[in-house]
Amino acid sequence: MNKNLTAIERSTYWLEEIVIGLDLCPFARIPYKNGLVRLIENKSILESDQLSYFLDELELLQKSPASIISTTLIVYSKDKNDFDNFNDFVGLCEDMLVESALEEHFQLIAFHPEFQFEGKDINDRSNWVGRAPYSTIHILRNSEIELALESSIDMKEISIRNEERISKMSDAEFNLKFNYFV
Repeated sequence: MNKNLTAIERSTYWLEEIVIGLDLCPFARIPYKNGLVRLIENKSILESDQLSYFLDELELLQKSPASIISTTLIVYSKDKNDFDNFNDFVGLCEDMLVESALEEHFQLIAFHPEFQFEGKDINDRSNWVGRAPYSTIHILRNSEIELALESSIDMKEISIRNEERISKMSDAEFNLKFNYFV
């Protein structure tokens, strides 16, 4: 992968080739294809600015119907927090959802370059299910999650399938797909 790509270009590659391309999220393909996934970058290193940016995006999502913006991924391209500290930041964002009485409308999923499942070795390939090129918060609409839950797809099965899919990749295939960290 070209080392001169922007954070948005790298994150778009991750979304298209990993999340959608490997079918890690079977619900992402259609909204992305229909231009309903918003992928934005926050370049601030200050937590207060990052939190403000999150709140601004949350406000935009509240004002926009799902037929215009289904979901947003905020890429914190300059964030230098390790995985645990970024999770703490995501916790602050979740607290803001509660304080704003929006937890019934939205939920968050965090991705991070150092994502690690509890109890897994840092080098276990299954961790790559939650790894993105940059610290990223995915803001999902609960109404769309409810629609996904009504489908015949078992959500727990998706997680297990994803971990198995990545773990079973050959070294060559894995290195080719997950080259966005170069």
